[in-house]
Amino acid sequence: MLGVAALLLGLYFHLKGIELVALCITVTLVFMAEIFNTAIEMMMDMFTDKYHTLVKLVKDIAAAVVLLASLNALAVGYILFVRKFFR
Repeated sequence: MLGVAALLLGLYFHLKGIELVALCITVTLVFMAEIFNTAIEMMMDMFTDKYHTLVKLVKDIAAAVVLLASLNALAVGYILFVRKFFR
């Protein structure tokens, strides 16, 4: 939901076309990371019911990808919006 809000905020602040493209790509990257994380977690749960160290590692790596995508989105949002808020 915050991705949609960011896009609407970008339209409200009249971001340039290239800035909106960067924002769209960033939001899409976060959504894709979340979807792949969910798919990987569901697939790992299908293969085993018991705790396994390697399954935990795979799930942690998938979650780390989501964290990296989110941190990237935070940085892009800061770069695009900080000057608009404090103008």
